[in-house]
Amino acid sequence: MNTPRRMLDEISTRWPMIHDPAQFVLRYAPAIEGYLLALVRDPDQVDEIRQDFLVKVLQKGFGSEINVKGRFRNYLKAAVRNAAITHLRRKAPGQADPAALAQVADDAETPAAEAEWLEQWRRCMLERIWEALEMHERQNLDNHAYTVLNIYIEHSEQEDSEQLAATASARIGKPMRPDAFRKQLSRARRLFAKLLIQEIVQTLESPTPERIEDELAEVGLLSSLRPFLPEDWREQINRGGVA
Repeated sequence: MNTPRRMLDEISTRWPMIHDPAQFVLRYAPAIEGYLLALVRDPDQVDEIRQDFLVKVLQKGFGSEINVKGRFRNYLKAAVRNAAITHLRRKAPGQADPAALAQVADDAETPAAEAEWLEQWRRCMLERIWEALEMHERQNLDNHAYTVLNIYIEHSEQEDSEQLAATASARIGKPMRPDAFRKQLSRARRLFAKLLIQEIVQTLESPTPERIEDELAEVGLLSSLRPFLPEDWREQINRGGVA
């Protein structure tokens, strides 16, 4: 029988970042909540299931019986869904809703839940990247990746390079020329792509370039990210990372 420590060791071996599974679950808590709400459709039960699930992770880690095809996203979704099924089955006789239980238990009958899971997972992932980009800017005084990328997203449809640079100058408190803004923006896009790839690598059991592209495509980010990846990113992944 697996002990909690051994279970944690197993999942940490498969996914390098899962040394603290509870912390990782909290990282994607909004995705868990959105998925449960789409499955169960009862906010009160969602709260109960979510709390029970987190307590179980804290106490025992994750079980090793779930087939996830090498993706932690699938692993976590299956674990959350199993928690919902267990919760519904434990209800007192006569209180459980057979239709709700059947819906949760059948993957084919929950396309809305799957769509919600992907959407919320993507949001959590992008939020992580924005946080990392902001931290990078704080730690590198001459790098304004977070600021210029935010400004570009917010104002590029209404402002030209000169106006964007002026907006950036006001935010960072020092002059920035249009050519410097464009250079910072190019670097910011490449850094964003690098950070996103690194986040995805952490959630794949065997992160090959093909599996990374598949994951990017599934979460709807491949087309927007591809132009900003280094030409040799596949070779870098095969060597153990994206530099």
